[in-house]
Amino acid sequence: CNPISANDLAGELGLSSVATTKKFCDYLAEPYLFFYLPRFNNKLKLMTKAPKKVYVVDNGFVRSTAFNLSENLGRLLENQVFVELLRRGYIPGKTLFYYRTRNDKEIDFVTRKGTKVEQLIQVCYDMTSEKTRKRELDALVEAAEELHCDNLLVITNSQEEKIEWKNELISAITANKF
Repeated sequence: CNPISANDLAGELGLSSVATTKKFCDYLAEPYLFFYLPRFNNKLKLMTKAPKKVYVVDNGFVRSTAFNLSENLGRLLENQVFVELLRRGYIPGKTLFYYRTRNDKEIDFVTRKGTKVEQLIQVCYDMTSEKTRKRELDALVEAAEELHCDNLLVITNSQEEKIEWKNELISAITANKF
């Protein structure tokens, strides 16, 4: 669920060729093992240059191969939501994106219908911490203003509520209900 670029990945892996690194990434996408989600931007040139977020087709693959000191349940939930959005027919780069606001706040998913932004979705495993709640909701409200969208959703593990935040109405639902 992290943004990456071929340049960064080549450096991280110690590969000298960015073109070869990009080819390897494309090979992983061909059998639908990895998916690359572009950042939403109205300017196509800026959208293609921005780092893409990487998702995996199955959380079991992530859990079996990743070296983690913690379970990182938030990222696993985000990956699960991404796979569900694919199942619902959204297409990365056409109707599904991620977004960064002018103040560098990230929105996990932007869905689009035609030329209109349909919905903004944040995924947050646990929103009980006031700091986490503020971060997620502030990002949604800021993006809503920039993208002119009022369909705002937070997907959590176990919390469900309607939230009024800075004059915006935000729905929080559980991943099971989503």
